[in-house]
Amino acid sequence: MARLVEALNRFFGRVEILALGLENERSAAEAALAKGMPLEAREHARTILSVLPDSAVGLALWADAAEDAWLDQEVVAALTDLAKRVPWRADVWLRLGRAGQRVGWDGARDAIERATSAPEERDAARLALLDLSDLDLAAGDPARAQRWLDRIPAPLTTVPDRDVALRRAECALAYGDLDGARAAAEILGEPTAIEGRAALVLARLALAEASAAAASSAAGSSAALPPAVVGRALDLGLRALVLDVPGAAELCAALVAASRDVLVVDRVRRVVRAAGALDEPTWAAAFAFAEGRRDDARQALARGLSAGDRAAAAALLRMAVETRDLGALDALVARGKAKAKAKDDDEEPRGAAAPPLPPDLVRLRDAAAMASAGQGSGALDALDAVTGEGAAWADDMRRAIAQAWVPPADGPAGARAAAAWSDVLRELARTAKLLDRLDLLAAIEALAVERERPLRAAVVGEFNAGKSTFLNALLGEDVAPTGVLPTTATLHWVAWAPDPFARIVVRGGQDRVVPHAALKDTLRALAAAGDKVARVFIYAPIERLKRVEILDTPGFNAPDPDHIAEARRAFDEAHVAIWLLDAPQAMKESERRVLSEISALGVPVQILANKADRLKPDALETVLAHVRDSLAASSIASLTPPIAFSARLSLKGRLGDEAALAASGWAEVEALFAEQIVDASDALRERALRRKAGRIAAELAQTASARAAEDREAGRRARAEADRLRASAAYLRRERRALAAAIDKALEPARRELASDLRPIAALPEERKRTDASVRAYVQERLVARLSWPLSAEIARAARAGAEPAARGVRGASGADEGGAAPSSRAAAHVRAVLMGMVAVHDAPDELAARPIEGVVEAAIDAFAMALSAEAEAPVPPPASAAVELRAQALRAAFEARVTPASA
Repeated sequence: MARLVEALNRFFGRVEILALGLENERSAAEAALAKGMPLEAREHARTILSVLPDSAVGLALWADAAEDAWLDQEVVAALTDLAKRVPWRADVWLRLGRAGQRVGWDGARDAIERATSAPEERDAARLALLDLSDLDLAAGDPARAQRWLDRIPAPLTTVPDRDVALRRAECALAYGDLDGARAAAEILGEPTAIEGRAALVLARLALAEASAAAASSAAGSSAALPPAVVGRALDLGLRALVLDVPGAAELCAALVAASRDVLVVDRVRRVVRAAGALDEPTWAAAFAFAEGRRDDARQALARGLSAGDRAAAAALLRMAVETRDLGALDALVARGKAKAKAKDDDEEPRGAAAPPLPPDLVRLRDAAAMASAGQGSGALDALDAVTGEGAAWADDMRRAIAQAWVPPADGPAGARAAAAWSDVLRELARTAKLLDRLDLLAAIEALAVERERPLRAAVVGEFNAGKSTFLNALLGEDVAPTGVLPTTATLHWVAWAPDPFARIVVRGGQDRVVPHAALKDTLRALAAAGDKVARVFIYAPIERLKRVEILDTPGFNAPDPDHIAEARRAFDEAHVAIWLLDAPQAMKESERRVLSEISALGVPVQILANKADRLKPDALETVLAHVRDSLAASSIASLTPPIAFSARLSLKGRLGDEAALAASGWAEVEALFAEQIVDASDALRERALRRKAGRIAAELAQTASARAAEDREAGRRARAEADRLRASAAYLRRERRALAAAIDKALEPARRELASDLRPIAALPEERKRTDASVRAYVQERLVARLSWPLSAEIARAARAGAEPAARGVRGASGADEGGAAPSSRAAAHVRAVLMGMVAVHDAPDELAARPIEGVVEAAIDAFAMALSAEAEAPVPPPASAAVELRAQALRAAFEARVTPASA
């Protein structure tokens, strides 16, 4: 920036200085400045001011000399007086603000803001806007910083403004907007050797892009960054570090702490040693962490915190986030409490206070405490609000909480498991309600009931495999109906009750309750009458049914497709399946296909070969070998190797025929059923519940992800629209005068119509025009009716055209097509208010139709821009779908982590 005295000499004559014989002092002062002798120049300037205290030239010389001599207090004093003389000079206000910052003057920021609105020296106003953006970036307010940048006019040449692009990239990185940062970085290109700040921005961008890609590919985990990315970021970061760019040391220290590459660590160590900073706590901790000495790293940072090193506090905070270290957070909190106590006790605290934990980390710490206390739901609620730097940590906590709720596959099914199921089912129900999945909510409620019921074993197989006969043999009574042609038409649910009876559920009809002996006849009668049976419940006072309920299913090769559908429904309801093969024709392709389906669903299966009495021993062994080979080839597991028996002989034996029982092979089946199913009923039921709940969790996660994706796209469109509105508002303010002239000319047809409307009052006396409220109201109504919409539409069209480069491809929220831009209702209301106000204050309102109204148009443009800015800044509440998605994904991951090969 040129010296102030050189700039002011063009505007202020030296008549007074010449008249008072002070020209030699002025010339000597400028010569001393040129020779690099600021103290001598200062003395000449003070001599001038002793004679002419208000001399603008003298004050400028004093400010230039004091600035060269690093006498910032005098710079502030000189420029404060000079600003009173030349308040329109942006360069004076800018230098005053910068000097004020160096000495901690409270009015520094106000001075810089004055520089932005000074009508002269647009270059100085641009620098002031850049300074204000820097101040807000340093204060952690990128949104405000961005707004200052929006006020900087686009360059007149095709060369982009790299200073603006640099700060836009920093704002975008602070927002987490990688697309915006990328677009700004393209303008920056490759930084030169002395552009440390640009180098730091590109380093941060490279790391942010790589971290986002790694997190996406690893489903949210903290995957290692590619060495090439780390290498480039380190090259750029070290360049910024050597150039002493704020933030460079923190980035390089973080890279060292995260690196396990000895060459990288050694390279940075040499640079830090050359700078004499090896013993600084931040660097000591970074190198200790890189070498796996985490405790040493924490101690180094705690030492730095006690010594008043705020960088150590920031590094400790970063280490806590990166390593999921609650102990580090506790150390920061303890330090803050100790400082507060010392202050309350009127003691002189030693060292610097730890910065307060960011809200996200406070929530993380609270969530961890609640999770440790067994309050998982409360912990998840606290984690819902974590969206910033602790998001990955929060997701790890969610997964840990959800996984603790899902009982392990081999865990006991006791009170602890019951409590865990209560928590996980409650969370599933909450998620289903939030997603309006009432169908899944009913399924979740059914799971809660199912936990209290006995194990369900489905007897499945093809038609005529002897399923009902096997069931009767298993129960030791002729309970299940056999010989009901053409086949068992629906599921027969056999359960315990103190008295024997059967309940037949008829679709669209009245249920039938009959004794066991009447069941077959009743089913035949209903079939003859054409009534559809939905389900048959058979109750019997058989002790075994207290532990295991049996589902007798239709055959999979039944001629009626409804019967096959009923058989498949058993897969959803059963905890374990017993598949009966017809030994003389075992493991047909149709059986293998359905068995593969059951296996894929994760339902445990026990294979039994019925009708063994129809085969000779050698042939039976051949059949069993074929069954085993077929199962292995199809990757189908059986709880135990397949067993051959005869259900017909078994039932006879169970009903009293001892010879038939001995020949049936039932003893082995009985032992298997007792050991693998009855005794393992709790484990089998838990496995089935995990399978069903996991399926629900997966469906909820899919729904939640779809909703969240829709909301993210809506948010992206909203942000793009807000950016377009901001760009439009900035363009309108910047080009207000030129636009006003063009728009006023475009309004000529509307003004002619308005003039025609005002002819009835043209001949009225001027006094009445000014004082008659009804006349003024008529003018106001016609002015608004004729000019409001065309004026709003013209401003909107200009705003859209001006903002198009910044919002290419984004449709306006108003739905205007490419040929025009319909104004929003808020913007149009602002324009109407301006027009009505103009009538209210104008002495001769009817003249507004007879002459150009550029002043009115300018006011309308300002109002329109204000409305656009308000629309752009309107708060948009974050969608709840993001938190729901994260919780649903955590539940799905927890169930997937608990899956075992047998329970897939």
